[in-house]
Amino acid sequence: MKKTVYCTILAIVGLLAACSGGRASDTATRRLAVSIEPLRALLEPLARGRFEVAGVMDRGGDPENFEPSISRRMAVDASEAFFITGGLPFERTLADAAPPAVNVVDVSQGIDPVYGTHDHCGHAHAEGENHAHGMPDPHIWTSARNARRIAATMAATLARLDPDAAPLYAARLDSLDAVLATLDSTAAATIAASGARAFMVWHPSLSYLARDYGLRQVALGAEGKDFSAAGMRDAIRDARDARAGVFFVQRGLDPAQAAGVCREAGARTVAIDPLAYDWQQQIKTIADELARH
Repeated sequence: MKKTVYCTILAIVGLLAACSGGRASDTATRRLAVSIEPLRALLEPLARGRFEVAGVMDRGGDPENFEPSISRRMAVDASEAFFITGGLPFERTLADAAPPAVNVVDVSQGIDPVYGTHDHCGHAHAEGENHAHGMPDPHIWTSARNARRIAATMAATLARLDPDAAPLYAARLDSLDAVLATLDSTAAATIAASGARAFMVWHPSLSYLARDYGLRQVALGAEGKDFSAAGMRDAIRDARDARAGVFFVQRGLDPAQAAGVCREAGARTVAIDPLAYDWQQQIKTIADELARH
């Protein structure tokens, strides 16, 4: 039913275009789309004044089970390029349904993936651990180092779509890269000086950040699933042994449950939102809270 309604709307849009002569206005806005807000935060400084950037997933959405509305699907279809992380289920659904004219850009290209966080319920991941099997961890944006590569991919795409402005995109990339490099070096220095070696999370969303800074991520669940009582006890014991003094809590976790975990592990709770537009502030918060360890 949804597909039928969607196709009907597209047909109406096409009919209106035909009635106007089928030509885009000389002043028509060029459009891009991104799957999640952190990607929009990276793309907008590069594309401003040349393209409008639309985000697909609503604030507070769950990327594991998000279902885009018809209007969001149409925003993708009206875009010259759709930027995706390459690992979220709804991205592939939209990409497969997009018209051939839409350039689907997987910004994970060139990023060394982390394995072992989303194909089984292993809760502890040592620094640098990289299992060469299963599904790669999709949370590539939770790393300032990855973000630099993502921004470079975006700038190259913009230059290809809009070659007349290629020098502008190169200059903007240089400015953005300097900001991201500073974010990375500051976080690295802050965490190193703190002596922190581990942290807890519910969903294993900070794997790339952990790898960047030699930290151990102790996750209490995976793929939206909770551990058994025995598994939870093991995870909490691992957290205590690793001296994980911070439990980073994301939206949707029961506060009472979080408080109980913290009591058992001897940790404190810190709220974060890895899917926020201001993802840079999230990384700063994580580094600062680890420094309080």
